[in-house]
Amino acid sequence: MFAEDGVAATSILRLTQAAGVSNGIFYHYFSNKQELEDAVATVVLGEHVAHLAEVQRTGSYSARIAIGAVGTMRAIAANRQLGAIMTQYFEHHHDAVRRSAVQIDEDVRGGIEAGEFDVDSPRRLVVDILIAALAVGARAVLAGADPDDTGEAIAVAQLRTLGVVRRRSGSIAARARTMTALPKRETAAQTV
Repeated sequence: MFAEDGVAATSILRLTQAAGVSNGIFYHYFSNKQELEDAVATVVLGEHVAHLAEVQRTGSYSARIAIGAVGTMRAIAANRQLGAIMTQYFEHHHDAVRRSAVQIDEDVRGGIEAGEFDVDSPRRLVVDILIAALAVGARAVLAGADPDDTGEAIAVAQLRTLGVVRRRSGSIAARARTMTALPKRETAAQTV
């Protein structure tokens, strides 16, 4: 329901009716809808973040940012329902994203401390900008854009935002695109 109708448009009543449970059961497990949204974010983002964190371990912070952008766009293309939910959280629930231990924040912090990124703005603002870029790309992928092209373009934009020079940004993003350990794109047969 969150993927099809949006988080904001999905009421607790609709959720409980669809699940065949009473509102009382809902409130036994969750104090409010925000708690449910946070739980969904943890599941949706958690698996994706854990997988990307494993793939990203070996790279520089710049490579990690690029791998995150390409991997996220591929994950959205591979599972459109989860991609729709992920997109909504990127756009509207940065606080839920923050509580989900998003790798991008750790990579930005590490890259700044290592001197790899030249960031004058507060780190939290920069991370919000990078997450907003993922949201824009996610919408494009859900609308049919190529996830690799979109992921590479986002990676370049993110790295440029972090002060990485244009030529190096492009090279790092292109390498991230070649990673086979990232999610595969969903085929037409899988969507039917």
